[in-house]
Amino acid sequence: MNFSSSGIDSLWIGVASGIALLAIIQALRHAQWKQLFADQEFQHLYLGATVFVTLLWQLKADITPLVSLHFLMAMTLTVMFRWPFALLASVLALTGLTWTGKAPFELFGVNVLISAVVPIAASHFIYRWVDEKLPNNFFVVLFVGCFFGSAITALASGLSLMLILWLGSSDYDFARISSEYFLFLPVILPPEAVVNGMLLSSLMVFKPQWTQSFDYHRYFDDQ
Repeated sequence: MNFSSSGIDSLWIGVASGIALLAIIQALRHAQWKQLFADQEFQHLYLGATVFVTLLWQLKADITPLVSLHFLMAMTLTVMFRWPFALLASVLALTGLTWTGKAPFELFGVNVLISAVVPIAASHFIYRWVDEKLPNNFFVVLFVGCFFGSAITALASGLSLMLILWLGSSDYDFARISSEYFLFLPVILPPEAVVNGMLLSSLMVFKPQWTQSFDYHRYFDDQ
């Protein structure tokens, strides 16, 4: 989800943009740049995934004049590249959305927070928790971490959008937000879960070397 037109007070635009900027700085600091520059296969994979997500985000649906829906792909990016590169890929995808005029430039920071920072953070912590706390079983990490986790990332993104809308717009009270936007959340959760889950299940089995956060030998060799 992201804002497709301006309707947020400047104060909250500044707050959201500041949080987004701090997250981007942290991603730039923690990203494995040496690996990116040294591994040509990783470069091609990362570029291809970023372009894919950028094009996918162009296929958005406007549920109201203010808000649009699109796939986030946060869990897939996080499992493939870990959170720093996943966040930067989402920011690049949003840059493409803004450049084509499908998202307002003045709300770029707000949309980064909603569509990139929040879902990538949720993906990172959910997958890490599943990987560290739950049994070393492939189906556990697939269904709980990937399928269910992807749905939670979409939920987190939607709730953050509604929170910013509630705090940053005098035209929207809680009752109006609940009636116009909350009802759309159950609609977006299953598709996000299915698309990410199917992609990750294929990658984990056939191309485990493309998923940096997934240890193929841990889940298959020791069973």
